[in-house]
Amino acid sequence: MGIRSLLVALLACGVASAAMPSSASGAPSDSTAPSAWTRPVPGAVARPFVAPRAIYGPGHRGVDFTAPPGTPVVASYAGVVTFAGDVAGSLHVVIDHGDSLRTSSSFLLRGDVQRGQRVVRGQVVGLAGGVGPEHAAGVFHFGLRVGETYVDPMKLFAPVDLAAVIRLVPAHAPAQTGLATPAAESRSLSQALHLPRGIPGLEPPPEPDLWDQALAAGDDLLGGVVAVGTVLTWPARTVSAYVIDHTPVGAGLSDLRTVGSRFMTYLHNQETCSTDTAARPGGGGSGHLLMAVGGINSETDSKTGRSFGLDTKALGYHANEVKWFSYAADGRAYRSSDTWGDLLVKAYLLRNQLRALQISHPGREVDLIAHSQGGVVVDAFVQLVYDPVDPTLPPLGNFVSLSSPHQGAPAATIAKEVRTARDGRRLLDWAESVAGGAMPPSAGRSTRQLAEDSSFMKSLWDRPLPDHVDMTSIAGDDDFVVPGSATEAPGARHVTVDPGGIGDHSAIVTDADAMREVRLALEQRPPSCVGLLQGIRGAVEPVVIRRVELNLGRAVSDIAHGRIPTPGSPLG
Repeated sequence: MGIRSLLVALLACGVASAAMPSSASGAPSDSTAPSAWTRPVPGAVARPFVAPRAIYGPGHRGVDFTAPPGTPVVASYAGVVTFAGDVAGSLHVVIDHGDSLRTSSSFLLRGDVQRGQRVVRGQVVGLAGGVGPEHAAGVFHFGLRVGETYVDPMKLFAPVDLAAVIRLVPAHAPAQTGLATPAAESRSLSQALHLPRGIPGLEPPPEPDLWDQALAAGDDLLGGVVAVGTVLTWPARTVSAYVIDHTPVGAGLSDLRTVGSRFMTYLHNQETCSTDTAARPGGGGSGHLLMAVGGINSETDSKTGRSFGLDTKALGYHANEVKWFSYAADGRAYRSSDTWGDLLVKAYLLRNQLRALQISHPGREVDLIAHSQGGVVVDAFVQLVYDPVDPTLPPLGNFVSLSSPHQGAPAATIAKEVRTARDGRRLLDWAESVAGGAMPPSAGRSTRQLAEDSSFMKSLWDRPLPDHVDMTSIAGDDDFVVPGSATEAPGARHVTVDPGGIGDHSAIVTDADAMREVRLALEQRPPSCVGLLQGIRGAVEPVVIRRVELNLGRAVSDIAHGRIPTPGSPLG
């Protein structure tokens, strides 16, 4: 059993009964030894942990203790501070206790520790007395995470020494490496403390609303159906998988499933969306450095040094905080042909250029914002190259991609298929010669790697996105170059916008709506709220565009291979 599953089983066993007196009081049992963990403040529990019935539903992901302003807040156990600072106007301290266990002290009046500092049990980390959403000045909020799962922190103070328990984990369990980035900690705190509106600080938690109950009921029903189906219907599932993968009817069912998934993403985003999207004081943004990564066929502007039209000023960056990634081996100005090479090689170039930033700005966090193919270069860096404990690399902040084919580009898939026929190769070679370098070569290394079924694309996602990487993927709903359904990445947040005109792929890097969503991600804030019609468009249009492109491309491929007769052909 892995460390995360073990701790979740131990700690979450009483989550559903978090409001019971035994959990709320934290009183030790007479039958066992006292806990090795210390309560952060001595006050009584004013509001217990309440697990949400659904992942985006209301709940209370922590415990509120009564604590007069000025009450010292102590570390419950030894660890390393991974975050100490402001999130949305309130002070928080997060301590990593090892073995995927982190505690958070929220709504502090003052913080007395800093990131990277080692603390011992009982050491003062700050003073209670701050305020926040539905938390009054006399309330101190304490949270506990196992990995990224919030569980009832009162279980720490039960008469069981979890510090001893977690050392019983098998030696082969994956070890946690490095500290979570401040950006990731800030994002987690921001999402966890987005509580239901209209509840005074000390009121009991609300009953789940109808929407939350419906989601929970749906989860329960689906879970039961899946459990039964797994045992009884494996032959039918095998046949249906073949149908979905190899027939037009199956393609339609697959697309319908994708539409449904995208629409659910829209609904989930609306649960915590931002109604106030104005920039933070001072222009907003993250306050980090920026490495901007252009896409295929981009090149360095000889006058400005920029490689694509990203509106960095609108994102809150100062000119001296922006570095433009170079596809050239020497890291200097590059030409469009430099973008056609092996994307894994480009990922190593990104590593080298980030190391240069670490030398010139030691310890400064770096955001990665990428357009089109550039997002796949960052994917390769994060998934295949990046080592979070490498001291020569800067700490990573936010990773935001714009119209990046994280699942591969349909156009590259079509080109790969068409080139397998002699007439298809001639057609593509002719088109590229007419374009005169304005279009990437269909036989180029990067184009072949971007095909949806390439071994390179599959290698990117054969492991989950690291927990410490905070990723947001933004797509245009009318993007004909990289349809929005191809921009989804496992473990990332997905946002769809509607840039003006028909050239969404190029326009997205300067579009005001897209830049607003990028800035919100940099500021650790949820995506902006959008209407139902836009949500439906964002779910449906990218899937339709991708299907039309693939069908047209396969028709061209069939003609090139002689599978479809044409006038004048031997079969015509």
